[in-house]
Amino acid sequence: ETLIDSPAFVQWAHSMYFTLTVFTTVGFGDMSAMTTGEISYVCFMMLVGAVVHSIVISSVITVVTSSDQVHDFIRTNSKLIGAFAAHTEMSEGAEHEMQAWVSMSAKYWITHQYDKEEMKNLIVGKIMPPHLLARLPFELFGGKFVNNSFFATAALSYDIPARLPLLLALKIQKLGFDCGDVIYQVEEYSFGLFLVLSGTFAFVGRPQIYGGTSAKKRLNHDEVSSPSKR
Repeated sequence: ETLIDSPAFVQWAHSMYFTLTVFTTVGFGDMSAMTTGEISYVCFMMLVGAVVHSIVISSVITVVTSSDQVHDFIRTNSKLIGAFAAHTEMSEGAEHEMQAWVSMSAKYWITHQYDKEEMKNLIVGKIMPPHLLARLPFELFGGKFVNNSFFATAALSYDIPARLPLLLALKIQKLGFDCGDVIYQVEEYSFGLFLVLSGTFAFVGRPQIYGGTSAKKRLNHDEVSSPSKR
């Protein structure tokens, strides 16, 4: 019985076996091309196999390298936190919470790293086409960035340069908050700029002699009411 007379599943199994031996460059030689048509087809398969093989290997290397970068980042910062905790005699609970925060955020930090100085040079340089420069501000954060009231109010009195939103976006860090979270602590620097993309800053803090209410005071004295969801 020849392969042509075999059931469909047997033919499919042999075809997959031959294809894999070609694509993986194993080439046992137990199945080989004989006619001119078969030789042409196998040569085509070899070319396709070389391309597919290189793409697969490249993807695997990228995944492994990315994973290694995340693990290296976590390992380095874990040692740093451990040394800081030992130096400051921090409690184990606080140290573990810091370690968990770094582990959870590491992938986001690694994947969102880029050379901001080089990007700034691209934005302020003269190589970018004018039509692209005019379009890009409306593409930032799904168009929510320039539609923020900060830009909308300024646009009533001034023509906003296209580069301004792009340069601000370089410094922007996108964060998410739950209802009731304290966005700005009394101990923090006073030059933070918050642009709300969605939701509402319903209540920030109650002014006091020392400049507001901290989370610690809030927990101890309940001096800040929770903002309502909208």
